[in-house]
This record gives sequence, C-alpha cells and structure tokens, in this order.
Amino acid sequence: MKKTAQYAYAYLIRRSDQLPTDFPVKTDFAKLICGLFLPRRHGSAGASCHARILLLFPDMVTVVPHPATGSPPVEIQLNEIVVIEQRRLFPDASITIRAGKAIQKWPYDMHEEGLVGEFLFRLRQLFLTKQAKERTVGRGIFGEPLDHKFGCGESDHVDRSEALTARFFSAPSTMVRKRWLFRTKVPVPGEYLALTSRRILWLSDQIDGVYQASGMMVKYAPLRHISEIRFHRQENACEIKLEFFADIPWCVPIQSDFCDDAESFTKQTQRLLLWHEAQKMA
Repeated sequence: MKKTAQYAYAYLIRRSDQLPTDFPVKTDFAKLICGLFLPRRHGSAGASCHARILLLFPDMVTVVPHPATGSPPVEIQLNEIVVIEQRRLFPDASITIRAGKAIQKWPYDMHEEGLVGEFLFRLRQLFLTKQAKERTVGRGIFGEPLDHKFGCGESDHVDRSEALTARFFSAPSTMVRKRWLFRTKVPVPGEYLALTSRRILWLSDQIDGVYQASGMMVKYAPLRHISEIRFHRQENACEIKLEFFADIPWCVPIQSDFCDDAESFTKQTQRLLLWHEAQKMA
C-alpha cells in the first residue's frame, strides 16, 4: 500500500528515506535543499510522462527519470538557467526550464500546483539575480489596473523578497473585425510584464497563440540574462521585444490603445536595467 500511495500523488522530498522504493538515487542528501516527486502523468490530450524526481542542490537541479525509461539523470547548473516557463490550462500544467541549449519540460497536474510552487520558490531563491541593497530609482505602473485574474497571478508569482519596480498591464478584451458584410468578435489576450529587483516576469492568457480564459502562461528570467529591451510601434499595433544572451527573444504583443503606456514602460525598464548594471560595477 505504501508504494501505491507514493505513486498516487506528488510530494516534497527532504530526506533520502522519502524516495520511492524503485528510484535508485546516488547523491549527497546532506546538501539537498528540496526535492519534488512527480508521478506518472496522463495528459488530457492523451500524452503521458513517466514519474520523475527533481532534486534541488545549492548549485544545480538533478532530474532523475523513472528507471523504466532507461534515461540517465540530468544535471542542470543553476547559473546556466535563462528562462523558466509555466503553463497552466486545467487540468494540465507544465514547467519548462531553458538552460543554454538544454531544454527540460515536466508536465504535472493542476492539483499539484501548491507543491510545484513551493519547489520553484526555493529554486528562485538560488538562481535569480541577487537583489541590490538599496534602490534609488522610482517605481512605474503603466497601462490598466490589474483585474482579478492577473492580480492573483501577480500575488502568486512575485515573491515577498523582491520589489516590483515597473509594471505594464493590458486587460483581456474583444476586437471587432469586419470582412465584407460580416463582423466578428475576436478575443484579445491580457498581457502583463513586470520588472522586479531580481527578474523580468511575463504573464499572459495566450497559450500557443490561442486566448485561454481559464489558462495562463508564466515566464521569468534573471536580470543578468537580459541583453536588451526594445519597443516597436506599427500601424495598428505594437510590441515589446526582450532579447536574452542565451535564449530566444520574447515578443509581447500590445493593444493599439496602450502603445504609449508600453513605450513608457520600456523606457523606464531600460533605465532600471542600467541602474542594476551600475550596482554590479560599484
């Protein structure tokens, strides 16, 4: 019964005796910060993923697949992590870590969100940019007030240990498109972009190009990995583009009504990034 229970749900691992019985893990558990067991996952679309264990150490994450896969453990150095992405679309969810050329993706079930959140919180404390001791620049809020969904998203994903220094938000809406004699209402996703004292954070309810009223995409990257942020204005829309030293860029679409706010946010973020760079040199 004990073995069955272990495979029925996710749980946090703090000691070696909490490992599932058929996972032969050889590592120094004295240095373990936290571990997370994720059971075999059967996605709603029919895809499945074997059970695996994530082990967090001061300098790396070790991913241990179930022995039945025949795959060896994978070590991800924390200083190489560029972007972490979460996708949540009930009942499915996933974590993707981009570390240099390596990409690791781990599906999980939405009811395991609390355990996954605690593991990622501990991971963020180790791999994100260290917070400056003093902040001498102002805070800028641009765009619309947060709605309930994105307000909860900010509460869930901005840690108490970091300061929010700039934020842009445009709420989900609808756009009317006219073609010949027909008018069609098209949903426009909400977009949230924030700079904190430790990272850049992007929340969106657009997943794979489709608006998801009950879903959310979350991405964040340490400040040290941002190479440039730019604002592009076009005839009927605009975008904020973020370039990274070792990852594909982010292109955040902006509704035409909020282009001026988005441009102001970009300028404020550029100033803040320069300030953070100066603090490293001081």
